[in-house]
Amino acid sequence: MKINEIIRTRRTAQGLTQEALAQLLGVSAPAVNKWEKGLNYPDITLLPALARALGVDLNTLLSFQDDLTPEEIGRFSEQVTIVAQEQGCTAAFQLAREKMQEFPSCDLLTYTMAPLLEGILNLFPPKEEEAEPFRQEVLQLYQRAANSHDPQISQWACALLAGRYIAQNQLEQARPLLEQLPQSHKNKQLLQASLARKEGNIAAAWTLLEQELFTRGNGVLEVLSHLMDLAAEEKDLDRAEAFAAASQGTAEALHLPAASRLSLPFQLALLRQDGPQTLALLEEIFQSIHRPAPFSDSPLYCHLPEKEGASKGQQMMLRMMVNGVEEDPACAFLRDLPQYALWMKKWQKSAFQESNP
Repeated sequence: MKINEIIRTRRTAQGLTQEALAQLLGVSAPAVNKWEKGLNYPDITLLPALARALGVDLNTLLSFQDDLTPEEIGRFSEQVTIVAQEQGCTAAFQLAREKMQEFPSCDLLTYTMAPLLEGILNLFPPKEEEAEPFRQEVLQLYQRAANSHDPQISQWACALLAGRYIAQNQLEQARPLLEQLPQSHKNKQLLQASLARKEGNIAAAWTLLEQELFTRGNGVLEVLSHLMDLAAEEKDLDRAEAFAAASQGTAEALHLPAASRLSLPFQLALLRQDGPQTLALLEEIFQSIHRPAPFSDSPLYCHLPEKEGASKGQQMMLRMMVNGVEEDPACAFLRDLPQYALWMKKWQKSAFQESNP
């Protein structure tokens, strides 16, 4: 926080007007106004008296730190928790208030304090008749963080606040917050599903959750693929095999398409240059693309609609993969297999034939 912000924030916290602070220091009110606007700075001889009037030490007054670091916020959060355990909810809230007054522009601090203080309020509650002001204070912190100029903090806060409103059946308040979240936000679909359930739209909740399961399952496979690549770079084929097995097991458990299930075993067979195994896996992958199983065949995804135009997309994918096998140097060893030429001819015909009208 800059010195002008410290003067303004601490003067307000002390209940002083600009005129009252000016009288204590023997300067004019316009001089204090200019300090707070950052137009000029107090004379160095005034600094000790100014610090005393504002109730801070010189180190704090002269601090030019704009924001707390995440590490500092983490340590402060631990301090607030200890105070809550030893002195109760009221003392913890007061400590947090003072820090947020000291760093009013630190949105990360505000965002961190909101769920922390809400948890403290639940774990160390005051008397019931005294609890409502604390609840409102927590709500205001969530709302402040949701209005942050930092898009990441704003999205985090919107997601937390929307979940809070949904749990409390305040659905009208939750809806605009969810609309603020980008579609890429990791919890948006889960929150939308929760909202749909509360509104009685069970079909929409099923669809949203099944979409999320499918997407996250494929995300796990993508991470395992990167891990296997790393193991392969280090020539650690045993670990690469473990990642391939984990990928296949995950895909089977989550009923993901065969192309996803067999992708890493296929890559492993390529690494080992196991011709028959590689060709057998390619056959199964190509068959699954050529005749994909509909979502309705799986109890995990029976509410997902089949994509329009999916057959064209699958045909294009098949063409790309057939071309890839022919052109990729890593697959060159397959051409030495006696069955390769006929096998490739079969799939070229299937991949590049014109679709029947």
